[in-house]
Amino acid sequence: MMGLLLKDIFNLRKYVKQIGLSLVIFGLLANHLKNPESLIGMMVLMSSMMVITSMSYDEYAKWDKYALTMPILRKDIVLAKYLLLILASVGGAVVSGGIAFVMSAAMQIEKPMETILSSGAIVLVMLFLFSILIPILFKLGVEKARIIMFAVIGVPVFAVAGVVKLMKQFHIPQPGGDQIKLLGYVFPVIVLTALFLSYKISVSIFNKKDL
Repeated sequence: MMGLLLKDIFNLRKYVKQIGLSLVIFGLLANHLKNPESLIGMMVLMSSMMVITSMSYDEYAKWDKYALTMPILRKDIVLAKYLLLILASVGGAVVSGGIAFVMSAAMQIEKPMETILSSGAIVLVMLFLFSILIPILFKLGVEKARIIMFAVIGVPVFAVAGVVKLMKQFHIPQPGGDQIKLLGYVFPVIVLTALFLSYKISVSIFNKKDL
């Protein structure tokens, strides 16, 4: 398992460098807009996309077919992608969240602790979206699933932004503290359940796949 993760990390060296450059650019933009949370959102998204890039590399190199000539189980190949997703998402949130925390404190635009909470919420949302996406990628492949991929990630993001805008426009009360607190307890359980079911579905799909 560790070998599969190291293989992905080694292959993604150039992508990690791109993320580093993007961190600087989005950091400057977030500072200009005085919106540190936007930095977290973009960096967690880019970090999560590492799993898609990894699957694209594997697809191009026909890695899965080669890997199965070795004593590697199909379920381990699938699990490695989910572990990469979790590590990349959390890593992106930790780095960008730390920077956003400092920016928030320096700008005095909000309580810095809220930035940390935002990091956790964004990671959970991204993991939930990718729990839907990864089985589709295993089923169709990265190239064939590009349109679906953008729909799974893009539609919910724009939908939420639209709902928030409408709530502000029509002065609809936002969820209260108790409701947000309840969601904070329930949503992590939902995400973990979604990831578990997603993994099981992906394993089932990959086991039936003719490589």
